[in-house]
Amino acid sequence: MSQFEIMKFLKKGVLTTIQDFGRSTYQSSGINPGGVMDTLSFRLLNIVLDNVENEACLEIHFPGPIIEFEEDCEFAFTGADFGSCLNESTLVNNKMYRAKVGDILSFKRKIEGERLYFGVKGGFEILPWLHSKSYQSQLNILSLPDAIEISCSENAKERKFGVSFDLGLENSRIRFVSSSEYDELEEKSKVIMKKTDFEITCDSNRMGYRLKGFPIALVKPVEMISSSVCKGVIQLLPNGQLIVLMADAQVSGGYPKLGFVIENDLSKLAQLGAGAKMRFERVSYEHAIDIMIKTQNSLELINKSLKLRENEHGYKL
Repeated sequence: MSQFEIMKFLKKGVLTTIQDFGRSTYQSSGINPGGVMDTLSFRLLNIVLDNVENEACLEIHFPGPIIEFEEDCEFAFTGADFGSCLNESTLVNNKMYRAKVGDILSFKRKIEGERLYFGVKGGFEILPWLHSKSYQSQLNILSLPDAIEISCSENAKERKFGVSFDLGLENSRIRFVSSSEYDELEEKSKVIMKKTDFEITCDSNRMGYRLKGFPIALVKPVEMISSSVCKGVIQLLPNGQLIVLMADAQVSGGYPKLGFVIENDLSKLAQLGAGAKMRFERVSYEHAIDIMIKTQNSLELINKSLKLRENEHGYKL
């Protein structure tokens, strides 16, 4: 049995938004999918909370919000480490906690990563728009309210254990699958993409990460017809620089498409900020599929492990 409870924002923080996987079937109407930037951390969050896979969360940047709980509630966070504190007690990522009436959640300092994902057991009571609770930046739909109703189980218990999950930020390799337009690059440009670093610029945001590096060029200029694009596409700009499209990317574009970043490394890229350096690594389509399958198997193993440990602690499976 559930009841609706309130979570109030004393401060909303910078760019705090409600997100889920986004809207995947409306590009033909000019509406971008949106959704979380770091899908791996989002999926892990709902595994830790034992929520449905697409239960909406808060995508938090630093400085983060200050949240007051007006009823008891179970919550967790994944992704970036922002020095999370419940009242004055330090908390860790990837573990479910229980807040009591009047408890204050805050984020003290930026330790690692760019985006933290905060969710509650049972989820947020928000009316979806086009089958998603994600904030739509183009139309300013589903912006963050001053307070959110949440649905919490009356008999839920906090988990006394969590899971280990590495963002992998020490490894700056960003793997991608090339497209046919990659083959039209000068040989020198292919070497640049393979062997040199690119810096994420301050112009980067949820629409796209603009990169700074040695200029890249095609063997000969081509007139491109605008075609569909999506999150992960690597575009070659007229000035020879690259941009990787992210969650709020437009639905079409006319720049050459050199390939697309694999889903795992889009999550890693989402946790890198302005000034960070990265290097591309070209992989085959088959290798990208293999990585995706291994990631799915790992998440399923984490989910099974948490449920088994709950059973050992006397919780109902």
